[in-house]
Amino acid sequence: MPDLSNRIAVDSALIIANQPALKPDGAPEYDTETITEIVRDRLGITPKWAPIGPVVRRTLESQRHIVDLLPYDWTNIFAQQDQLVRRSGFDVERPKIGRHSRPQPAKWPDSADDILWAYPDSDEYEVRILGGAKPAYDVLGRRPENWMVHPFGAIDPVDFLQGVDFWVYFHHPKWLEAYGRAIMEALRSGTVAILPEYLQVTYGNAAVYGRAEDVTTIIDEFRSGVRSFEEQSARGQDFAAGHAPEVHIERITGLTLAAGEVDRRHESVDDGAGGLLAPVFAPSIALSSARMAPTDRYDADERPRALFVTSNGAGMGHLTRMLGIAREVAETVEPVFFSMSQGVSVVANAGFAYEYVPFNSALQTKSVLWHDYFESRLLEAIDHYQAEIIIFDGTWPYRGMLSALDKRTLLRVWVRRAMWKPTISPEQLSNAAHFDLIIEPGEHAHSYDVGATTQVRNATVVEPMTVLSPHELLSRSDALDELGLSESNGIRYVLVTLGAGNINDLESTQTAVLAAIEAQKGWVPILTKAPIVSAWHTAEARTISTFPLARYSRAFDFAVSAAGYNSFSEWMSGGLPTIWIPNMSTMTDDQDARARWAADLGYGLRAKEGDVEDIARAVSTMCNGSVRSQMERKLSHLPTKNGTLEAASLIEESWKAFERLNGVRR
Repeated sequence: MPDLSNRIAVDSALIIANQPALKPDGAPEYDTETITEIVRDRLGITPKWAPIGPVVRRTLESQRHIVDLLPYDWTNIFAQQDQLVRRSGFDVERPKIGRHSRPQPAKWPDSADDILWAYPDSDEYEVRILGGAKPAYDVLGRRPENWMVHPFGAIDPVDFLQGVDFWVYFHHPKWLEAYGRAIMEALRSGTVAILPEYLQVTYGNAAVYGRAEDVTTIIDEFRSGVRSFEEQSARGQDFAAGHAPEVHIERITGLTLAAGEVDRRHESVDDGAGGLLAPVFAPSIALSSARMAPTDRYDADERPRALFVTSNGAGMGHLTRMLGIAREVAETVEPVFFSMSQGVSVVANAGFAYEYVPFNSALQTKSVLWHDYFESRLLEAIDHYQAEIIIFDGTWPYRGMLSALDKRTLLRVWVRRAMWKPTISPEQLSNAAHFDLIIEPGEHAHSYDVGATTQVRNATVVEPMTVLSPHELLSRSDALDELGLSESNGIRYVLVTLGAGNINDLESTQTAVLAAIEAQKGWVPILTKAPIVSAWHTAEARTISTFPLARYSRAFDFAVSAAGYNSFSEWMSGGLPTIWIPNMSTMTDDQDARARWAADLGYGLRAKEGDVEDIARAVSTMCNGSVRSQMERKLSHLPTKNGTLEAASLIEESWKAFERLNGVRR
């Protein structure tokens, strides 16, 4: 492998593990440590390992001290150009047992008993084999009369599978099947697969499991009706359908956008022992490239389609709130994201399609030109997706957006955050007339809000909004485990999440926070790297990058955090004691008001950006167990109702009313 470290800037690297790292007897199949070192040396970054399935993952789990594992499997995909054809039954008088593999000894059982149990030498069954059977002949010393054997490649596997009822696959005891493309193709065709028990972690209820000696008993259960052939066949086909090429398109898109494909102004850095953590929402089958394919399925889906439009933002706030709403309305409204946020790819991991629309500053163009560009893009998206609802989260409704709204009949929703700085003009509030519904995300610190939104009464205020509800948060033990953090030796962890640093210089504040925590014996800082960070300063602390971060909040004893809307709502609702360091460079959001409210009422502590002594004093205070206990008691009395659920209900009810009034097509 050539040394590329001086020629390309690498944000992340994956080693796709297509084979178990260990043999069944525990002997190594390949040297993970050497491979990791080679990639690190050639690319200048520590790679992650991505197993193609649970069997490979299990062998890599035992080497966690060497490899950094991706939290989800990099599953195989295969072309699925043909339409699914459901099977209605099989020949119960003489079931057809089949298998397809290369003619290698490892692919066959090593005992005559196992071979004949799995592939019976009996006129009661017809055995069809594609790929040759010489290893079986060598063990048996003969060829069973009821076996119909074709050489490897002699028949198109798709055609071969149409003549098979039960796909039976048993192999040598010294072999592990990493994934099994032939098995996936068999499931797709509608055969019922009978497999070794260890493969259940890979295929779940898509197949039936047992030992070689159980095969005829299992088939008899289908013959007698104890098991339903049609239902099992359909389960296998549905499972295989989830491994279409779109899965690969989605995960590559998610990785590259998360790594900064849209904006690569920052330098590549090795993110240390913590590495890059995958998003919480596991990759789904939903198509989520830059533009979803033109849809012709509208009539088959009764849900109205909604464009979720978000501002660019200095952080992830707008996108996070909208993602929370999208998750809650998805059963009745089909979300498509249309976002100016460079972190928009995170929505793909929750299964939502999106388009990225660069903001004026990203395009480096004149404002007047950008508004016209944005209007044309938005109109095109409304028409392309046949959208009937538009939901905008942002402080400033753009001229181009307002112009587009006036040209289409849509339910128009504005999610308008409160807590504006008192110096901000109320001019934008006059745009309320362009919207049918205005939702104001609730603020725990509403009593300290003296901004312009407090002077109007045209919004429906909901409880503080969080992307996850309390029951979705991991327990402390599970959170530590997923983050790869130890519970031993009395170590306690501090979450340090100071924002993206796109509009303020975080380096001095970050340095002061890390130094203050490390000065406290037994305390370890865990630093976050925001998905939309445009510049990153190397830090010695363990670094994580995951979304949504709130899922792991119980892993930490306290946090040091910026006081943006989402962080404030998440840590308050989650009961996490926090030192709030407000970002004073925000244009509209009054982070300092939130921080002062928390400190004044005993729900947290407040420290100033870049003030080394103030930060050290706050960290020392928070490391006191009695201080945290008292703070946790106060936090436990705060309302925990998630305003995201209320917002979703308001949108659903408004749609029903809008539909009745306008007689739109449903």
